Amino acid sequence: MLTSLISEDELVTVAVSQTTFAVLTTPKARFRIDFIDKAEAYLKPGMRGSFKSYSEHPLLLSYNSRSATVYISSRPQDPEGLLDKIKEQIEVGFQGWRDWHRVLFGKGAFGGDYMLCKNLLDGSGMLLEDVPVTIAEAVIAACAEHGASAYCIGGISNVSPIPPEFQLFLVDKGYVIAKDFRITELSKEKPQLPGQ
Repeated sequence: MLTSLISEDELVTVAVSQTTFAVLTTPKARFRIDFIDKAEAYLKPGMRGSFKSYSEHPLLLSYNSRSATVYISSRPQDPEGLLDKIKEQIEVGFQGWRDWHRVLFGKGAFGGDYMLCKNLLDGSGMLLEDVPVTIAEAVIAACAEHGASAYCIGGISNVSPIPPEFQLFLVDKGYVIAKDFRITELSKEKPQLPGQ
């Protein structure tokens, strides 16, 4: 893992951030981190903070957990209250690392918030698409609390754990999600230019 050369919580600065690699500097050394099968990144030169690496984290939920699609099949007693509770359950699951709209289905004028509200009022249709199972279970429980029947299609009934496939490293709020990382310490001496 990454912590073999960079200590957990060590202060680092992003010197270079490219599509396939980054260069991080510490007070003692510079490191190149190559991203193996990168899935997602938000990392910019100049970002500075404590270095952390994870195999379990809210940012990894969509990658390392089973997912399900949640449907509602009866009208809730308080559709607006249920909407607030669904939003709260999604935010709790992602712990502020992702926008709750991420798991809404549909795009454009008749997608997202519109369809979620319509389906809650109708008591019929899809509520969330491709949501991590932990969030799907919490939303189904919220529906039951509000007198509505809900069900899901997907990985909720499959209880066997799946091994974490993706890893994450963080530098403050900057991050990279990939299947693996290759880290090498860069030479402390500046390379000589040709002819020197």
